[in-house]
Amino acid sequence: MTSELQRLVRSRYPLCSKTFIIAGDWNRVGLVWDGTNRILYVEEVKVATDTKAQGDLEGSDGALYIGADKNLEAGSFWSGLIDDVRIYNRAISP
Repeated sequence: MTSELQRLVRSRYPLCSKTFIIAGDWNRVGLVWDGTNRILYVEEVKVATDTKAQGDLEGSDGALYIGADKNLEAGSFWSGLIDDVRIYNRAISP
């Protein structure tokens, strides 16, 4: 699973995990930005975190695509169901 949040500088560092998402099961996946690093959770277990500070994120007035590559290329789309997507601008707890 790969997650990407773009930094203010041109280079990007993918956040990768070797955690398997099992087909046919519902999975809870979360991505947290703590102001310095991205943290990826699967079933509320931390599975990846940045190895170097990411700095500030670039603002955007463009579209947000969930389950697709930024270029919307064939083969880049999530194959499965996505349900209950939430984006918060504050800290939350389950």
